[in-house]
Amino acid sequence: RGKNGEDEALPIPMPQTQMQKPPTEHMPLPEEDEIPMPSTAFSAETGEIVPLEPAAAPQGMEISGCTSSIGSVYTVSFDSSLSQQIGLEFEILDPKNCLVSKVKDEGQVADWNNDAAPRERLKRHDCLRKVNGIGTNCTSKELVNMVSVCRGPVELTFERPTVLQLDVKRRGCKLGLAVAASKSDLGLLVRGVDRDGAVLNLNQVNDVDYIIAGDRIVTVDGAFLPPGEIAKQLAGDEYQLALYRYLPQGQS
Repeated sequence: RGKNGEDEALPIPMPQTQMQKPPTEHMPLPEEDEIPMPSTAFSAETGEIVPLEPAAAPQGMEISGCTSSIGSVYTVSFDSSLSQQIGLEFEILDPKNCLVSKVKDEGQVADWNNDAAPRERLKRHDCLRKVNGIGTNCTSKELVNMVSVCRGPVELTFERPTVLQLDVKRRGCKLGLAVAASKSDLGLLVRGVDRDGAVLNLNQVNDVDYIIAGDRIVTVDGAFLPPGEIAKQLAGDEYQLALYRYLPQGQS
C-alpha cells in the first residue's frame, strides 16, 4: 500500500507533476468517437503552483485556472487465485492511461473499499499503472491483459489524477481540441491540441499547459455530464471546466 490523498467530492492528492510542453501531434487512439472546448497554475519551469493572471490569446480568448488537488500513487494487494473476483472494469480508450471504469458491488475491491479510509478507496478515474511492479511502458490493453492472466497474489499500482479547474472565456474563438468520447462516462479525452487553435496559443503565451493531450474533461460548470453533452457545452462562450490530469507514462 502506498501513499494516498483523496477528497470525497473530487479526486484527490498525488506526487507533484510538471506540466508538459504542448503536444505537436495527436496521440493515436483505438475505437474512438470523434467530436468536432482566482487564479493560479503550474509553472512549466519549476512545477510549482504560482499566481497567474488571465491570459489573452491574439484572438481574444482567455483562460485562467488553478490546481484544486494534487493526485497520488498507491498500491493495493489482492489474490487472483481466490474464488472471489477482484471486481474491477477498465477503459482502454487512451492507450497511455488505463482508467478504472467500474468498481463492482461485490469483489475484493469492494471489500477493500468498505474497510479502507475514504482517501484510500479505489475509485473510477483512477489509472492502473503497474501489475506486480511491471508496466512502465505498457499500453492500457497490455495492463488489462496482465491482470486477467494473473494467478495468485497480485499487486496493482494506481494513480489518482491531479484536478485542474479552468475558467474559459471563448469569445467565439476556435478551441482547437481534438477529443474522444468515453463510452464508460469517464468524460472527454483530449486526444490532441491543434496548432491553429486558441488553447495552444495560450499554452505558448504563458508557458503553462492549460489543456494538453491526455487530459480528461469531466465537468462543465460543476456538473458531471455525459461526454456528448460536455462537447455541446464547449461550444458556449463562458464556462468552468474540471480536468483530470495524469503523470506522463513512466513517471508514476
